[in-house]
Amino acid sequence: MQGLAVMIPAHNEAQRVGEVIDRVRGTLPESDVFVVDSGSTDETAAVAKAHGAKVIAQGASGYGGALQAGYSALLKESWTTLVQLDADGQHPPEAIPALLAEIDDVHFVVASREGTDSQGALHRRLGNAGLSLAVLGLTGQRFYDVTSGMWAMDRKTVNVLADQLPTDTWDAGIRVLACKAGLEMREVPVEMAERETGDSMHDGWSGPRHFIRSLKTSVRIAWRKQPSMR
Repeated sequence: MQGLAVMIPAHNEAQRVGEVIDRVRGTLPESDVFVVDSGSTDETAAVAKAHGAKVIAQGASGYGGALQAGYSALLKESWTTLVQLDADGQHPPEAIPALLAEIDDVHFVVASREGTDSQGALHRRLGNAGLSLAVLGLTGQRFYDVTSGMWAMDRKTVNVLADQLPTDTWDAGIRVLACKAGLEMREVPVEMAERETGDSMHDGWSGPRHFIRSLKTSVRIAWRKQPSMR
């Protein structure tokens, strides 16, 4: 596909980001790969550059801040479809063509664990189920994997997210924002790996905190007045 960009938000992923970039290149050799380095204290940026990615430097303001910085920077580039996946190796770059096969019919395609064997740990499944029901109640639309960060988006979607996404919002809140903006979304089943090393926002006490924060920001987005586009 012509005009394809890939965005990889990363924080202290020097051990994994190079392999992810190489797998993206192997699957989509003509794509432009951008790594959003979110305040890493290791060699994430240097490894990304060594593997041929363009690096967008962003201060340590969290995952939502990395997304906002990445979207804003990428809107200055020339592309028609943007694919996003994490740098920790959970999201298989080899599945990107399955997302791209659906993007002509909708604005936003999400790689979903639903219908696969990669449901994750019990606490993650419970958190995802709760947030999925919250999104259903707030939007009237059902999405089964609201914690997946592997997406394909058109420029309209990225314009909406760059313009309206609060930096403290991701996953479920992005679904609510997209629904409010009238963007059509679709989930595609994708088998995903479990993170082998490092910390996840869904592990330990971070899981309940992440759930509460996601729920609060989703409600806030659902209730706020829809701003006009720039």
